[in-house]
Amino acid sequence: MSQQYPPSGQGPYAGPPPYWVQSRYAGPPPSGAPDPYAGPPAYVGMSAPPARGGGLNPWLAGLAGAGVGAVLTVIAMTVLPMLFFGLVLGGGFMGDEGFMGGPPTGRVAVGPDGSVTGEALAEALVRDDDFYYEEVSCPATAKVATDETTICEGNDGVEDLRIVVVFDGTDGTFATADLW
Repeated sequence: MSQQYPPSGQGPYAGPPPYWVQSRYAGPPPSGAPDPYAGPPAYVGMSAPPARGGGLNPWLAGLAGAGVGAVLTVIAMTVLPMLFFGLVLGGGFMGDEGFMGGPPTGRVAVGPDGSVTGEALAEALVRDDDFYYEEVSCPATAKVATDETTICEGNDGVEDLRIVVVFDGTDGTFATADLW
């Protein structure tokens, strides 16, 4: 049983291998065998797709879209919040006094001679619900009149401050402002 290897006439360059060894890249499949990698058959009677028009370069279209997106982002992130906080929360539609309602106001009893004691003004600043002052001390006001100003010392619960009291008329009505 001595057989020669490779069999005679079957050397490395002896010819094509049998049909069952062929692959797609080695040549066409044997006649009658379907090609396993072939696509669907062409539609009969269908015309070729129309040629693509010139149009805009895709790179330019992408850059234009990025530019428009950047502009819209800037508007959405800056202008719209300014409008929202400025008009809605800032009181753009709420008249002259704005969202917070203007400066705190109060009233103190005025003596028969038109003066106010420091203790009475300090008590009016502490007891009124419009104010948030503690430990207030005020000087006596000799005459209560329109735009007469007195500066009191007090605390808002966190730090010491000066309270500017501006009288509005002779009846003891006043408004305040804080100075730190």
